[in-house]
Amino acid sequence: MGRVKIADIARRAGVSPKTVSRVVNRESSVSDALRERVERVIAQLNYEPDRQARSLRSGRSFHLSFAYASPSSYFVINLIEGIRSACRRNGYLLVPFETEEKGSRLVLSLLEFAERERLDGLLMMPPMTDNEQLLAALDEENILYSRIAPGDQRPHELDVVTTDRAAGREMTDHLLQLGHRHIAYIAGHPDHLAMAQRLEGVRDSVHGQTNPRCKLEIWPGRNTFESGLEAAQELLSRQPRPTAIFAANDDMACGVLFEALERGLRIPGELSVAGFDDIVLASHVWPGLTTIHQPIREMGETAAQLLIDRISGRQVDALAPLPTRLVVRRSTGEAPRVDAARP
Repeated sequence: MGRVKIADIARRAGVSPKTVSRVVNRESSVSDALRERVERVIAQLNYEPDRQARSLRSGRSFHLSFAYASPSSYFVINLIEGIRSACRRNGYLLVPFETEEKGSRLVLSLLEFAERERLDGLLMMPPMTDNEQLLAALDEENILYSRIAPGDQRPHELDVVTTDRAAGREMTDHLLQLGHRHIAYIAGHPDHLAMAQRLEGVRDSVHGQTNPRCKLEIWPGRNTFESGLEAAQELLSRQPRPTAIFAANDDMACGVLFEALERGLRIPGELSVAGFDDIVLASHVWPGLTTIHQPIREMGETAAQLLIDRISGRQVDALAPLPTRLVVRRSTGEAPRVDAARP
């Protein structure tokens, strides 16, 4: 079969070509049931609109970019999957922009990239989401952007965030309910401001009026497996060592698991380990990692759709934070007795 056309979609769905066109352009004059039927056929036939023809008609390029600089590859991959889903549905091409540059060099290279690719819009994840110099430059150049998981609270209707603080509190409550009174927390990368809210949630729980007194150790992390491993090497060498370690993302938590098992510690008998994100690795390691499920793919898809709607001139309203949830697996259990927790 050659290139799929709107007429092919219309025949398969049993509607007119005009209806297919309205669905593709996300016009509001189509019922939800009809829209779902057409979109199902679009997905089955893997239809992609002719961007060049649409570009000539509209004066837009139908190019979006996702700018990122993150060592947490699973998180990035899941975000990109969600962004690409929205781009395919709306006939946009996604052009990733990966960089480790900072400061004025980042601003200059990103603006040059946007001009070269004739971007209609830009999606960003931390730490770019909180780079005031970059945000000011994008505003000045009238480049539309959507921010995924920004740490600041400035009003921006294209932001997509989750309930980080509540999630940090929920995980710590879970550990306290299991009897843990010596908890270590490996914090996220200092440039990722949203992760600071997770730490605030941990503190909320530990210092809450209804919880028993608890010793909390906070250790720096960089969002990588290696930084989790390094933190665990230090924390597990102490006497007494913590009975539970909660890491700000799953990559670091997996580093803790590795070091604990290398030392012959029973998990969760001697040490409970918890993470954040619920990347695919969390359910594949042994024991399975207790974590906070963050709807990463949905965050990417939602951010892209919001941006596309704004580019198309459709009404966009600010979103409430997307919910997270606690996922309990085998890496957490009841706290060991004090004497059993000593090496």
